[in-house]
Parts: sequence; C-alpha cells; structure tokens
Amino acid sequence: MVIRGYDVILQAGPKVTDSDLATVSAAIFDLDGTLFTGHVWQGIPRYLRLHRRNRLWLYTFLATHVPLGILSQTWLVDGEKMRQAWSSHMAWMLRGMSTMEGERAFTWVADEHVWPLLREDVTALLREHQARGERIVLLSGAFQPLMNIVGQRLGADVSLGTRPERRDGHYTGRALEPVCQGRGKAVRLRAYLGGEGSDVDLTKSSAYADSIFDLAVLEMVGRPVAVYPDEELAALAAQRGWEIYGDPQKT
Repeated sequence: MVIRGYDVILQAGPKVTDSDLATVSAAIFDLDGTLFTGHVWQGIPRYLRLHRRNRLWLYTFLATHVPLGILSQTWLVDGEKMRQAWSSHMAWMLRGMSTMEGERAFTWVADEHVWPLLREDVTALLREHQARGERIVLLSGAFQPLMNIVGQRLGADVSLGTRPERRDGHYTGRALEPVCQGRGKAVRLRAYLGGEGSDVDLTKSSAYADSIFDLAVLEMVGRPVAVYPDEELAALAAQRGWEIYGDPQKT
C-alpha cells in the first residue's frame, strides 16, 4: 500500500514478526562460588585491615552480620533476606571513601582476592561461550565497580552487580535498590533485558550459578547449569534434570 501525504511517500513493507528480529544467546555467570571459589565480602575487609581504613564501619558490619550468617544456616533467619541485607549493608564499609580510593580498593580486591581464586575449569566454560560469539553477562551481588573490573578482565560484555550510592564524589555507605542478590538478581537482569539486552533470547541462553538463592535466574533461561552447587541446588537440579557441573558443596 502506498500512502501519499504532502510530498512524502511511504511504502508499507512486509509484516515483521518476532521471528524476523535478530537475537543473540547469552551465557550468564555468577561470581562468588561459581567463577571463583571465595567470597567478595571477605576481600573487602582484607583491604580495609591492611590499609587501616574504615575500620569502625568494618567491625560494625562484622559484629552485626556475622551472627546473622550463622543463624541463617540453622533456619532461624531467612537465608535470602539475610543475603540481601548482607549485600546492601556491605556498603557501610565504603562510607566516606572517594571514588578514586574506591577504585584502588576494588582493583586490589580483584588482584589479590578474586583472581587467585578463579576456577580455571569454569573460566574455560566462559571462554567456550565467547568463542561461539555468545554474549557474556556477569551477574553478582558484588559491588558494581568491582564487577566492572572483573568483567573487563574476563572480556565480559555486561557486568551487573550491587550499586553503591555515591554523592559528591564519595560513597555514602548505602546501596541502591534493587540489591543484586537472590530475586534481586533476576530484577537486575530483567532491567537489562528490557533495555540494552532486548535482543537476548533467554530460551537459547545459559546460566551458571552455585546457590539455591540463584534459582530465580536459573529458571529464566533455557539451559540452567548448577556449578559446584550447594546441597539444596544440587537436589533441585537433579530433580529437574538440569546439568550439574562440579561436585556439590556441603553447606
């Protein structure tokens, strides 16, 4: 059909369907316990102790949250809510730091804590996805500036983490919502998919994670993989016929 209006002629083309749109598959990787064997929350205190920085907020965090972590293992505290509070309140340890000092701290954590504990076998899986031209997405509760550093070194296309609030060039000690933990990871991922990642076909994508608290993300993709999973995730993955990579870890 030709539509004429003033001096403009519009020629209607064939109807475009969803199947005509170009899509890409993605490989989504968790960080703690999946790509590396440690936990980021242990790396930041190491930096603060070594450099004698923000120790008041460090010890306040440890005194109030380590007991919660212990209680969550006895089911007296909701595990997912504990993790969300943990990830959010870790921002206390950054309070008052300048953006530049934070960059030094996150680079140190990447160099001295994350990189030495990378799982070579899981990193090799990431490289295989890269070789196939798939989009690499890192998704973790770790702070966004740290995720940017780790993602850049691994050659990831996208890095999504918990965003510490900054004001006037300094960290405020608060984290922006949603905290990238538990179901919050799925919220962060959906936000990306609703914008820059709108061309990702989740049915053709993979997700790698180690924790039952990553279930919301694993359920989003066509190929969920439980990597060195905790006992709950290992049992669920076996029940659902999901791939299990690496030996299950005792909680």
